[in-house]
This record gives sequence, C-alpha cells and structure tokens, in this order.
Amino acid sequence: MVIVLCNKIRYQICVTYRYADNNGQPVWFTLGIREAIKGWDRGLKDMCVGEKRKITVPPALAYGKEGKGKIPPESTLIFNISLMEIRNGPRSHESFQEMDLNDDWKLSKEEVKAYLKVEFEKHGSQVNESHHEVLVESIFEKEDEDSDGYISAREFTYTHDEL
Repeated sequence: MVIVLCNKIRYQICVTYRYADNNGQPVWFTLGIREAIKGWDRGLKDMCVGEKRKITVPPALAYGKEGKGKIPPESTLIFNISLMEIRNGPRSHESFQEMDLNDDWKLSKEEVKAYLKVEFEKHGSQVNESHHEVLVESIFEKEDEDSDGYISAREFTYTHDEL
C-alpha cells in the first residue's frame, strides 16, 4: 500500500523509530493534520508498508527557532523510520477546515453550531436553536477529550451519530 497525500484522503500510519523517550515503540499518527512535524508529512510521502527510510528534517520543517523539550532550537533531525502499517484515517481534514472559521486548528462551540445550521439548511431542515444546543453539547462531550472547550484537529472524528 502506498501513502498518497491528497486533499480528500488522509491516512493513519504506524512507524517505528528510536529516540530517548520511546525506545523504538510503534507510534501512530495521521498525516496531513498537524499531528506530526511537517518534515514527516513530506518525508513519508509515497512510502510503502515494510519500507525503511532515513529522513533528514531541517529546522524549518521540525521545531524551528523554539525547539521542543530536549530538542534544542534550530536542530536538524535525522530519523531512521520503518513503516509498519497504514490505515484509512478516521478524520476528514476538509470537514474540519470547513468548520474552523478562524483557521486556529480548533473548533469552538460557536463554529460547530454555525456549521450544523448551514448543514441543516442545505438539507431543507428547519433550524431549531435548542436542538442545535443539545447536538453541540453532545458532540463536545464525545470529542473534547481534554475538556478545554475546543475540539482540536487531533480530537476531531469525522462521523457523528448525532447528525
């Protein structure tokens, strides 16, 4: 199976690599929605299951001037990656972007409510404010894993049984 990064399909991938904190344990993430550094999104493109690849990531595509944790600022990162598995991702990047009106990569209750209103109107349904409030609360109960009042790209799941 080949990873194809395009606008409509996102994949979850499982890779192994060694660094001080993970001891070579498999790591899952979804490409294309900022779950990994930009260098991985680019460096893993067209990689196949079972393939091993050495990826050199410049600071601009990693942690830049700020660094992160034990990684100092302006670090070039080198990864020896083994692609273990590819799955269709559970999220739709396009749906998230449609809802994220201010492009801050998190959804507020107001953004979700506005999206639902438009979707209901598109399908000829009447907009019932109290019903929308209940839907939004239900969505946030299930999706807002860290209870910060926002649904991040990582927390977002495409399918909702409420709709």
